[in-house]
Amino acid sequence: MEQRICIYCNKKVYKLTNGMVKCSSCAKKYSPLKLQRDFDVLDAFIESLTARECAIKLNLSYQIVFNRYEHLRKLIARHSHDYYEDKRDNLDEFEEYVYICKSKKKDYKNIIDSQNFITFAYKDKVYNFLLPSLKKYQTKPDEGKSEIVHVNEFKKFMITNHISKLKNIENIITKFWRFFEDFITPYKGVKSEYFLGYLKEAEFKFNYTKQEQKEILMRLWKNEYNIK
Repeated sequence: MEQRICIYCNKKVYKLTNGMVKCSSCAKKYSPLKLQRDFDVLDAFIESLTARECAIKLNLSYQIVFNRYEHLRKLIARHSHDYYEDKRDNLDEFEEYVYICKSKKKDYKNIIDSQNFITFAYKDKVYNFLLPSLKKYQTKPDEGKSEIVHVNEFKKFMITNHISKLKNIENIITKFWRFFEDFITPYKGVKSEYFLGYLKEAEFKFNYTKQEQKEILMRLWKNEYNIK
C-alpha cells in the first residue's frame, strides 16, 4: 500500500527505513502494511466471511482476525445504541424472539440455552435488545445429579411475559428474523458471551447496504483514532 497522505491529518508523509511512514506535519508514525491488513479484514467482514475463512484468504492468524472482528462488532454495537437513542421516540412496533441453535431444537429442555431478544422497528430499519438469560429456570439440586429444568414454570413465564406490539403479521421485524437465521446458522452455535456481537452484526448488515456498511465502519474507525 503506497502511503503518500497522512490518515490522521491529510498532510504529506515520508517513508522510514523500517517500512513505516511518518507525517511531516503531525509527526505520527504508522505501518502502511498493518493499515492495509485492517482494511482487508474490514472488507472480509462486510462480505460475511467467517474469521477462519478470512484468516485463510489473507494468510493471517485466526486469533488476529477474530480479535479484529470482535472489535468491529463493538463499534457496530456502539453505533446501534447511538442511532437507537436518536430514534427511540419513533419506534412503534416490537416483538420478542427466541433463538436456539438448530441442533438443540429437538429437545424442549434445551430452550434454557436459548437467546431471547426484542426486535424494534422504525421505518426500514430494526434495533435489537438482548434479554437476560433464562438460566434462572435451571437448577442443580445436588452435586453429581443432572440439571433440572423447570419446564412448566418456564412455559408459564413465556405465556404471561411475552412482549409484542405488531400491526401486521408480515413486517420488517419478521423479515429481519429470517435474515438473522440465515446469517447465524453457518456458525453452528455461538457462545453466549459473544452472542450480542453477532446479533448486532446481523442487525447492521440488515439495515445497511455493503457500501453504507463500509462508509459507517470507516467513519467509526477514524473517529476512534481521532482521524480527520
